[in-house]
Amino acid sequence: MGHKRVLLTGFEPFSDLAINESSEIVDIISNVELENIEIITKILSVDQRGTIESLDILKNTKFDAVLHLGLSRNSEKIRLERYANNLISMTFPDNSGRLIKNSIIIENAPERIETTVSIHNFDEEFEHESDVEWSDNAGSYVCNETYFRTLSKFPHSTVPILFIHLPKMINIPLSRQSEIVSRSIRLMVTRPKMIVVGAMIRNSKGHILACMRPKGDAWAGWWEFPGGKVEGEESLKDALSREIEEELGISVEPGSKVCEINHRYHDRDVNLHIFDCGIVDNDDIVLMEHDDSRWLSQEELLDVEWLPADLPTIEGWHRGGIPIPKPS
Repeated sequence: MGHKRVLLTGFEPFSDLAINESSEIVDIISNVELENIEIITKILSVDQRGTIESLDILKNTKFDAVLHLGLSRNSEKIRLERYANNLISMTFPDNSGRLIKNSIIIENAPERIETTVSIHNFDEEFEHESDVEWSDNAGSYVCNETYFRTLSKFPHSTVPILFIHLPKMINIPLSRQSEIVSRSIRLMVTRPKMIVVGAMIRNSKGHILACMRPKGDAWAGWWEFPGGKVEGEESLKDALSREIEEELGISVEPGSKVCEINHRYHDRDVNLHIFDCGIVDNDDIVLMEHDDSRWLSQEELLDVEWLPADLPTIEGWHRGGIPIPKPS
């Protein structure tokens, strides 16, 4: 596999700060070797010139991903910025003395632009990290201005572009921040291959349980087998038991494997294993992560919109019947 080239930027100190954590992380990452990834770094000035410095680099060199880092000194978490806003409004001057109130950044541009990274892949990567979160508001200072200018310059690009706001190191140590940034870089340029487990849960009538992805999820409103990603050295069945406990609040003992599916999404490859998890009473189920659930008979299987990886199996069951596992 050839090397991937990533542009990584941070900012110099600003206002009354002696240190900007974003430039500290850029320095740390520049001295860490990430396999098959070439990282080009740039520390941007905290002014209008800094907001366009990366554009000059991107104009002259091809990159596989762009990751901007900035400091959010009031944050206690690492914030993945989902949107950049077409707004600049400063509560204190930038390093050039510029002080702008309630002005748009670029005329005739959208009010906001969404990141071009895979939201779903980042959700999967950091779903259990309590110190990492998505943010819907990148603010209105130079960080947001930089992000907006980059996204608006490449409106139809397939290159992943993301801004991450970092907290002060007193809230999260630099070692942890650099770990999250390194993982983000790998995720932006490497196609994930995920091993996923799902549960065929039945009620006393032989109907199977389908669960709807929640609002805010990349696949919000779509339906799936309950389950999730295998973590670390977990066995398939251990992972499924954990996921069902987390999602439905019940304990199951996965039995025989019902089917195995390989599916290629546009941003990742999934190896899905479906296990029989027996008969469950609906009154025992508490939806912890999904917005809705339904018990579906064979005739009703296609009444909901299933995730693409699940759909071929469901279509087969709709034609030929829901499998009845043999007693173990």
